[in-house]
Amino acid sequence: MKMASVSCGAALATKTETANDVPTPLGFFRFSTPDQAEWLAPDGAIQRGPLSELAAQSAHVRLLLVAPGESVTLHPLPLPSRNRATWARAVPYALEDGLADDIETLHFALGAAPDEGRLPVAAVAHAELRAWLEHCTQAELNPVAIVPDVLLLPWQPGDWSLALEAQRAVVRTGRWDGFATERETLNFMLNQALAEAGEAKPQRLRVWGGAPPELAETDLEWQIEDHSPDLLQCFATVGPPATFNLLQGPYSRQAHWGRRLRPWRAVAALTGLWLLVQGLIQADDYWRLKQELGVLQTRMEQIYKDAVPGATRIVNPKAQLEARLRELTPASGGNSGFLDLLYRGGQPLSRFPELTLRGLSYRDGQIDLALDGGNPAVLDRLRQQLEQQPGLKAEVRTTQREGQVESKVTLKKAAS
Repeated sequence: MKMASVSCGAALATKTETANDVPTPLGFFRFSTPDQAEWLAPDGAIQRGPLSELAAQSAHVRLLLVAPGESVTLHPLPLPSRNRATWARAVPYALEDGLADDIETLHFALGAAPDEGRLPVAAVAHAELRAWLEHCTQAELNPVAIVPDVLLLPWQPGDWSLALEAQRAVVRTGRWDGFATERETLNFMLNQALAEAGEAKPQRLRVWGGAPPELAETDLEWQIEDHSPDLLQCFATVGPPATFNLLQGPYSRQAHWGRRLRPWRAVAALTGLWLLVQGLIQADDYWRLKQELGVLQTRMEQIYKDAVPGATRIVNPKAQLEARLRELTPASGGNSGFLDLLYRGGQPLSRFPELTLRGLSYRDGQIDLALDGGNPAVLDRLRQQLEQQPGLKAEVRTTQREGQVESKVTLKKAAS
């Protein structure tokens, strides 16, 4: 077994410097207990505390939740079919015989693209995934992705990676493969994985966090990277694989918001129905009022025609009738209006039954009466009686046509 040693501090510094160029940095965190977490601070230090403290420090950080490898199993699977639309339905049944749990209790996440003819698949229990998300929701945390810790270890072809913690070990054996186990069973699990790898076994084992375990493969080169790094610091040197995220299907961010809005769907539906009913009622009222307005418009036109015989051009009967009424209203508080003139002129005229009123018009404070019948002597007496009316000036013009006497009497207010 060959040995080499190198520090991962330079790699971490490079990653931190690069991350500073990203407008919204990415933060790693993982649960230590249901309400406690540890996370990587912007300065590269590891912090531990309640989820509420993490939420207060991550307002402008895209959070990535690191899932323990013991809860997630990885299965590089031969492509179920050529039709990508069928993969999500086919994968659970393709893995059913190799899984200890009922496929109905498991959530399957698929890689974004096949790798060398195989489809990366991760399986995690619905109950456990929901519990993680519930703890995040209670603390007002909204992780953009959940990635197994196995896939966050550094990896390159020909190498396997091993990270040792106090009670557990995380092993990455391929681009989309690996496992996590207790320290007591690490030797057995690692030797078994090497035996199963056959010709695909690695040339080198990179180790973080301590000395390598006892291995059956004595010719395997191993390299100690750092004696005591924290796993989150090592994860930061790699970053999340953009093609793998457990938040898929019913756990995607779109589905997450859909679940939050689901309790309000009934309220929204009722509100929409109420608005629709109100709109229909208003439309019916509008149509009914429009019909009533048409009927009233017709009636107004008829009233105007009755009040103003001979009117031919009717545009706005209400405004036109108001204008005619203003003409008949005195211009001031005096008695120079139409009614006053008509009253003063009508009294004398009623004493001459031989005269017939043929027409009447009023304009600018003046009444013109068209009369038929009588004779010049009768008309002269009429003029005299009209002029005897106080404040009234009368003019009488008489013509004869075909033996008939026609007169025009003009009445207006006398000058004071």
